[in-house]
Amino acid sequence: MTALRTLLPVLTLTLPLSALAQTGEPAKPAETPPAASAKPAAAPEAPRLVTIYGTLNVNFQTTKQQGVSSRLAVSTDSTNIGVRGSLGLSRKWLSATYQCETSAAFDGINPAGICGRNSRVGLSGPWGTLFYGNWDTPFKAVAYGTKADDPFLNTDVYGYQGIMGSPGFNYRSSAWVTGTSTPIGGFDVRASNSVAYWSPKLMGLSAKVQYSANEFESDNGVLSPQLYGAALNFDWGPLSVLAAFEFHEDAYALALANPAAVGSAPRQAAFGSTAANSSAISSKDWAWRVGAGYQIVTPAGATTVGALFEQLTLGQETAAAGAVTEFKRWAAQGSLKHRITDHELRARFNVADAGDCTLAGGGACSTDGYDAQMLSVGYAYHFAPSTQAYVSFTKIWNEQNAQYTFSIGGAPAVAGATRRNGDPQALGVGIRHAL
Repeated sequence: MTALRTLLPVLTLTLPLSALAQTGEPAKPAETPPAASAKPAAAPEAPRLVTIYGTLNVNFQTTKQQGVSSRLAVSTDSTNIGVRGSLGLSRKWLSATYQCETSAAFDGINPAGICGRNSRVGLSGPWGTLFYGNWDTPFKAVAYGTKADDPFLNTDVYGYQGIMGSPGFNYRSSAWVTGTSTPIGGFDVRASNSVAYWSPKLMGLSAKVQYSANEFESDNGVLSPQLYGAALNFDWGPLSVLAAFEFHEDAYALALANPAAVGSAPRQAAFGSTAANSSAISSKDWAWRVGAGYQIVTPAGATTVGALFEQLTLGQETAAAGAVTEFKRWAAQGSLKHRITDHELRARFNVADAGDCTLAGGGACSTDGYDAQMLSVGYAYHFAPSTQAYVSFTKIWNEQNAQYTFSIGGAPAVAGATRRNGDPQALGVGIRHAL
């Protein structure tokens, strides 16, 4: 409610503009009255200055893992409200564009401030869109709206971020916020302090590039946290093909490889290391992802199949002796969605490889037991294009040393607190409404 109260003054100012935009200027009277049978010409539609939008996504869920009793919760992941719009400028090829999106935590837990989600201001035209702001990176968003997209809409405990884009180590989806020493372990991020360009779609091909600036570089220039990302999409009828790359400088991801104790389980060094990685030593992490999806339409409904493959590399070349200098792992995903009339079946399976590693100063480095699998299945009933009810189940199977966790949503006793070899699972019933 705090975020909504903060947003009210914005809506109070923008609603009159919205009404003005929808009304437009009255047409001038014709010099000669038209014939009685002639229809009056429709007034041209004025540009839309303001659109109020949002997503209300709520599910009642239970989450649990071995050694931890199950928890019940009302989860509101990805619930948001925002305003966005565009305004034609003095040149026909140029418009101003903006968006301010805010989490709508109407369960009363962890309310957020205004414009904390995807928010931007920029210029757009037939040549594309150039903007500044806080926005999902091209790597994170490359599958959005394509035939390779997550059947579970990239949200809550059911989303593919439990494996994809995550190195494990109890990493959860996070924001790229420079100027702190908090490690950013994965590649499912919204990047602050960004400048980005989105191309138009030409013959089905489009591109996105993004840079998060190194404003908080250390005085001596040794630490310079910044992010580079790019994505290519090809969408043609029932086919989608995609590729993305992202580079993190001084995100200190390997500092998460030796996590603190979880519950009664003692702290255990990763990969046989004898020293912990530090968030005060320069690091370079990168990832690439490719994928494809295809939709088949028959009298029995529309079936969409998709696949993703990615590789993450976390590096800290100057780590202390006995610490990890590199960890590399691949992950893959297969997804299936079938829609017939208002009914939709969903399924997705993910697997993360144990990977490879090296230690500073040599020594044995083993990734045995760091692999994991994830299964999500569900059903949705669409009451309208904007409204659906759903039931979903998901489970992660961690091998002996792995700690993949629910990257979004979930009770804090499980999500982000998964034990080694823990197998978190969740079942939920929800409603999703797009404003």
